[in-house]
Amino acid sequence: MTFYTTVTLIPTTASGSDIIGNAVPAANYYGGQGALQTLTYTLAGFIGNVTVQASLSDSATQASWFDIDSTSANVSTSSTVSNSLLGNFTWLRAVVTNFSSGNITVTAAY
Repeated sequence: MTFYTTVTLIPTTASGSDIIGNAVPAANYYGGQGALQTLTYTLAGFIGNVTVQASLSDSATQASWFDIDSTSANVSTSSTVSNSLLGNFTWLRAVVTNFSSGNITVTAAY
C-alpha cells in the first residue's frame, strides 16, 4: 500500500498583503523518502505572483531558500494549477507577492 503526504504551504488566504509562508517538511525531510513532490495552486479570482521555494538545510531557521516553481496572474484567474518536481528538498515554503485580488491555497503532496 502506498501512502501520500499532503502539506499546506499557504492555507486559503484572501488578498491584502504579501505573504511568506511557514516552512513545511518536503519529500526528503525524513531522508530517503523520495524526491518527487507535486505542488498545487488553487486560485479564485487571484491576481498576483506565487513562488515556491525550497531548502536543503536540516534546519528551517537557518535555511538558504531558492526558487523551484512559480505562477503568476496579471488578470483575475480562477483555476487549479499543478506541477510535479524532482528534488531532494528538506523544506518548502510559498511566497506570494503583488497579491491584489482573490484567494489562493498552495499545497504540496509527496
